[in-house]
Amino acid sequence: MDPAILLAAGWAAAVFAGARMSREPRRLSTGFFLLAAVSLMAAGAVTAAARLADPSALDSVSVLFGALFVPGAIIAGLGLLTNGITVLRREGVRPITLTPVLVGLGLLVLPVAAALVLRRGPAVPHWLMLVAATATAVGVYLLAHLLAFAGHAVIYGKLADETGADAVVVLGCGLHRNRVTPLLAARLNRALRVYRAETALGRAPIVVTSGGKGSDETLSEADAMANYLVASGIAEISIVRERCSRNTEENLRNTVELLGRRGLDPAESRITVVTSNFHVLRAAALTRRLGIDAHVVGARTARYFIPAAFLREFAAVLTTHYRRSHLAVAGATVVALTAAAVDAYLST
Repeated sequence: MDPAILLAAGWAAAVFAGARMSREPRRLSTGFFLLAAVSLMAAGAVTAAARLADPSALDSVSVLFGALFVPGAIIAGLGLLTNGITVLRREGVRPITLTPVLVGLGLLVLPVAAALVLRRGPAVPHWLMLVAATATAVGVYLLAHLLAFAGHAVIYGKLADETGADAVVVLGCGLHRNRVTPLLAARLNRALRVYRAETALGRAPIVVTSGGKGSDETLSEADAMANYLVASGIAEISIVRERCSRNTEENLRNTVELLGRRGLDPAESRITVVTSNFHVLRAAALTRRLGIDAHVVGARTARYFIPAAFLREFAAVLTTHYRRSHLAVAGATVVALTAAAVDAYLST
């Protein structure tokens, strides 16, 4: 394809994505337009460079696959494996700490499966082609979602803080022996900065600490968080404790109910939600789905832990969003694989 067409299409996708971000930055689908913009412009640039070097160069898809996808997948896979080993050493073996290792291995296998599907030469057994095609389809599908979500999350996390909040909501993330963990302390310190910025403008927002009590805890997260904030200078009367939630969606639903009892209409009130930086986009998407007018800000997290935490967030998004696209792609994949299997059977 003509590089100029690819570049023009990429710029068009970028402008459209930017317009969507300015109107409503919490739409997860915007990430796919951002991914399309980057992919089209990269394909155009690589194709143009290849044709300048050799007018008989391969088409843009082959060039992009060879020049960007394969080394990119290998580098990312090795990086996640290295990070996964670091996380396992520091945090122990848990589902969340194993995630970078599993995803890293998947990224290393994906180019091999894709190359097998695209290879030319001696015939490949039909059963092996079906396995490779299935692995490639699933891998590319998940990778596209991951890249779209990651790019969108980075951009959302860079948005400027907004003032004018009627309530500042801090989401819990577990305690250690009834004490605030460093991860939770980072969220609380971020909430303190947001609260003080509001009071400096003459406002007096309600602060909601949201988090229930775990099975191994004698104190709810909400109470531990409130105690931390009071010790940091926020008046007890300004704090509302939401002690019943067990996950992010319950955090938000229960908080809206509590604020309603305080006379704040969630449809008209402005809320700032404070969480960790790896969690901002999923929390923001949930506020949109629940009809809450909210801006989500993130607290910093230890760098080594970000890939594992972010991949966990991505897994959670896959199970709670994109359901229509999951069904559509699954149906199309089943039809394609069935057709390939029938063709393979008839040709034997």
